[in-house]
Amino acid sequence: MSRATCPRCQRPQRTCLCHAIKATDHRLPVHILMHPSELKCAKGTAGLTAAVLNHCQLWCGESEADFAPLRAALGQRPSFLLYPAEDAQPVESVSLPADAQLLLIDGTWRKTHKMLQLNPWLAALPTLTFRDAPSGDYRIRKAHRADSLSTLEATAYALQCLEGLDPAPLLTAFEALKQSQLAHMPESVRQRYQQD
Repeated sequence: MSRATCPRCQRPQRTCLCHAIKATDHRLPVHILMHPSELKCAKGTAGLTAAVLNHCQLWCGESEADFAPLRAALGQRPSFLLYPAEDAQPVESVSLPADAQLLLIDGTWRKTHKMLQLNPWLAALPTLTFRDAPSGDYRIRKAHRADSLSTLEATAYALQCLEGLDPAPLLTAFEALKQSQLAHMPESVRQRYQQD
Protein backbone atom coordinates (compact mmCIF):
# COMPACT_ATOMS: atom_id res chain seq x y z
CA MET A 1 0.00 0.00 0.00
CA SER A 2 1.48 3.37 -1.01
CA ARG A 3 1.86 6.16 1.51
CA ALA A 4 -0.44 9.17 1.32
CA THR A 5 1.31 12.03 -0.45
CA CYS A 6 0.69 15.74 -0.05
CA PRO A 7 -0.57 17.07 -3.41
CA ARG A 8 1.26 20.38 -2.99
CA CYS A 9 4.77 19.48 -1.86
CA GLN A 10 4.64 15.88 -3.18
CA ARG A 11 6.05 14.51 0.05
CA PRO A 12 4.60 11.83 2.37
CA GLN A 13 1.91 13.36 4.59
CA ARG A 14 3.97 12.70 7.73
CA THR A 15 6.84 14.80 6.36
CA CYS A 16 4.74 17.45 4.59
CA LEU A 17 6.63 20.74 4.22
CA CYS A 18 3.74 23.00 3.23
CA HIS A 19 4.05 24.93 6.48
CA ALA A 20 7.43 26.17 5.25
CA ILE A 21 6.41 26.89 1.64
CA LYS A 22 5.60 30.48 0.79
CA ALA A 23 4.58 30.94 -2.85
CA THR A 24 6.98 33.46 -4.34
CA ASP A 25 6.61 35.53 -7.47
CA HIS A 26 9.55 36.18 -9.79
CA ARG A 27 10.13 37.44 -13.31
CA LEU A 28 12.44 34.87 -14.88
CA PRO A 29 10.73 31.56 -15.78
CA VAL A 30 12.66 28.56 -14.45
CA HIS A 31 12.66 25.08 -16.01
CA ILE A 32 14.26 22.23 -14.07
CA LEU A 33 15.24 19.12 -16.02
CA MET A 34 15.12 16.36 -13.42
CA HIS A 35 16.87 13.05 -13.90
CA PRO A 36 14.37 10.20 -13.27
CA SER A 37 16.46 8.88 -10.36
CA GLU A 38 15.72 12.13 -8.47
CA LEU A 39 11.95 11.73 -8.71
CA LYS A 40 11.61 9.57 -5.60
CA CYS A 41 14.65 10.96 -3.76
CA ALA A 42 13.45 12.27 -0.39
CA LYS A 43 16.50 14.55 -0.13
CA GLY A 44 15.96 16.11 -3.57
CA THR A 45 15.21 19.82 -3.78
CA ALA A 46 13.85 20.31 -7.32
CA GLY A 47 10.24 19.65 -6.34
CA LEU A 48 10.54 21.95 -3.36
CA THR A 49 11.97 24.68 -5.57
CA ALA A 50 9.00 24.36 -7.92
CA ALA A 51 6.58 24.44 -4.98
CA VAL A 52 7.98 27.78 -3.81
CA LEU A 53 8.49 29.54 -7.15
CA ASN A 54 5.37 30.60 -9.06
CA HIS A 55 7.03 30.36 -12.47
CA CYS A 56 9.01 27.15 -12.14
CA GLN A 57 8.27 23.91 -13.97
CA LEU A 58 9.74 20.43 -13.56
CA TRP A 59 10.49 18.18 -16.53
CA CYS A 60 11.47 14.61 -15.71
CA GLY A 61 13.54 12.67 -18.22
CA GLU A 62 16.95 11.94 -19.63
CA SER A 63 16.82 11.65 -23.40
CA GLU A 64 16.09 14.13 -26.17
CA ALA A 65 12.69 12.52 -26.73
CA ASP A 66 11.85 12.91 -23.04
CA PHE A 67 12.33 16.67 -23.28
CA ALA A 68 10.48 17.25 -26.58
CA PRO A 69 7.55 18.87 -24.70
CA LEU A 70 9.97 21.21 -22.92
CA ARG A 71 11.58 22.25 -26.18
CA ALA A 72 8.14 23.03 -27.58
CA ALA A 73 7.29 25.05 -24.46
CA LEU A 74 10.52 27.06 -24.71
CA GLY A 75 9.59 28.25 -28.19
CA GLN A 76 11.82 30.98 -29.61
CA ARG A 77 12.42 32.80 -26.33
CA PRO A 78 16.09 33.13 -25.33
CA SER A 79 17.03 30.29 -22.97
CA PHE A 80 20.07 30.06 -20.72
CA LEU A 81 21.43 26.95 -19.01
CA LEU A 82 22.88 27.26 -15.52
CA TYR A 83 25.89 24.94 -15.74
CA PRO A 84 29.63 25.45 -15.09
CA ALA A 85 30.85 25.31 -18.69
CA GLU A 86 34.16 26.86 -19.69
CA ASP A 87 32.54 29.65 -21.70
CA ALA A 88 29.76 30.33 -19.18
CA GLN A 89 28.97 33.91 -18.20
CA PRO A 90 28.80 34.75 -14.47
CA VAL A 91 25.30 35.40 -13.14
CA GLU A 92 26.76 38.11 -10.92
CA SER A 93 27.44 40.43 -13.87
CA VAL A 94 25.40 39.24 -16.87
CA SER A 95 22.31 41.06 -18.12
CA LEU A 96 19.67 38.81 -19.68
CA PRO A 97 16.98 39.81 -22.18
CA ALA A 98 13.62 40.68 -20.62
CA ASP A 99 12.01 37.57 -22.13
CA ALA A 100 14.77 35.14 -21.12
CA GLN A 101 14.19 31.87 -19.30
CA LEU A 102 16.50 29.82 -17.10
CA LEU A 103 17.14 26.07 -17.30
CA LEU A 104 18.79 23.88 -14.65
CA ILE A 105 19.65 20.19 -14.65
CA ASP A 106 18.80 18.28 -11.47
CA GLY A 107 20.83 15.19 -10.64
CA THR A 108 24.29 14.05 -9.61
CA TRP A 109 27.24 15.55 -11.52
CA ARG A 110 27.68 12.28 -13.40
CA LYS A 111 24.01 12.10 -14.40
CA THR A 112 23.76 15.75 -15.40
CA HIS A 113 26.84 15.34 -17.59
CA LYS A 114 25.20 12.34 -19.26
CA MET A 115 22.02 14.35 -19.81
CA LEU A 116 24.04 17.02 -21.58
CA GLN A 117 25.60 14.41 -23.84
CA LEU A 118 22.20 12.95 -24.68
CA ASN A 119 20.74 16.38 -25.46
CA PRO A 120 22.86 18.33 -27.97
CA TRP A 121 20.20 21.08 -28.05
CA LEU A 122 20.75 21.62 -24.33
CA ALA A 123 24.54 21.65 -24.64
CA ALA A 124 24.20 24.27 -27.41
CA LEU A 125 22.44 26.79 -25.14
CA PRO A 126 24.40 29.76 -23.76
CA THR A 127 25.52 28.92 -20.23
CA LEU A 128 25.62 30.79 -16.95
CA THR A 129 27.77 30.00 -13.94
CA PHE A 130 28.72 31.35 -10.52
CA ARG A 131 31.80 33.44 -9.98
CA ASP A 132 31.27 33.93 -6.23
CA ALA A 133 28.76 31.28 -5.22
CA PRO A 134 27.85 31.01 -1.55
CA SER A 135 28.94 27.93 0.37
CA GLY A 136 26.45 25.12 0.06
CA ASP A 137 24.55 23.84 3.09
CA TYR A 138 23.26 20.57 1.67
CA ARG A 139 24.39 18.64 4.72
CA ILE A 140 21.78 15.89 4.37
CA ARG A 141 23.31 14.70 1.11
CA LYS A 142 26.98 14.04 0.47
CA ALA A 143 28.53 15.80 -2.53
CA HIS A 144 31.65 14.78 -4.42
CA ARG A 145 32.64 18.37 -5.24
CA ALA A 146 33.40 21.12 -2.74
CA ASP A 147 31.56 23.71 -4.86
CA SER A 148 28.34 21.69 -5.05
CA LEU A 149 25.02 23.37 -4.37
CA SER A 150 21.59 21.79 -4.28
CA THR A 151 19.25 22.70 -7.13
CA LEU A 152 17.31 24.89 -4.72
CA GLU A 153 20.41 26.74 -3.55
CA ALA A 154 21.64 27.24 -7.11
CA THR A 155 18.24 28.57 -8.22
CA ALA A 156 17.98 30.90 -5.23
CA TYR A 157 21.41 32.41 -5.82
CA ALA A 158 20.91 32.70 -9.59
CA LEU A 159 17.58 34.53 -9.22
CA GLN A 160 19.02 36.74 -6.50
CA CYS A 161 21.78 37.83 -8.89
CA LEU A 162 19.72 37.98 -12.08
CA GLU A 163 16.65 39.79 -10.79
CA GLY A 164 17.22 40.71 -7.16
CA LEU A 165 14.93 38.00 -5.79
CA ASP A 166 14.91 37.67 -2.00
CA PRO A 167 16.13 34.07 -1.46
CA ALA A 168 14.55 33.79 2.00
CA PRO A 169 11.40 31.82 0.97
CA LEU A 170 13.50 29.23 -0.86
CA LEU A 171 16.05 28.94 1.92
CA THR A 172 13.31 28.67 4.58
CA ALA A 173 11.79 25.73 2.72
CA PHE A 174 15.27 24.22 2.30
CA GLU A 175 15.92 24.45 6.04
CA ALA A 176 12.60 22.73 6.74
CA LEU A 177 13.55 19.91 4.36
CA LYS A 178 16.92 19.43 6.07
CA GLN A 179 15.40 19.43 9.55
CA SER A 180 12.70 16.97 8.48
CA GLN A 181 15.27 14.59 6.99
CA LEU A 182 17.53 14.83 10.03
CA ALA A 183 14.62 14.18 12.38
CA HIS A 184 13.80 10.90 10.63
CA MET A 185 17.37 9.57 10.51
CA PRO A 186 18.67 7.11 13.09
CA GLU A 187 20.84 8.87 15.66
CA SER A 188 24.01 7.17 14.44
CA VAL A 189 23.38 8.38 10.89
CA ARG A 190 22.18 11.83 11.94
CA GLN A 191 25.45 12.55 13.74
CA ARG A 192 27.38 12.12 10.50
CA TYR A 193 25.25 14.77 8.79
CA GLN A 194 25.18 17.33 11.60
CA GLN A 195 27.29 20.42 11.13
CA ASP A 196 30.55 20.56 13.06
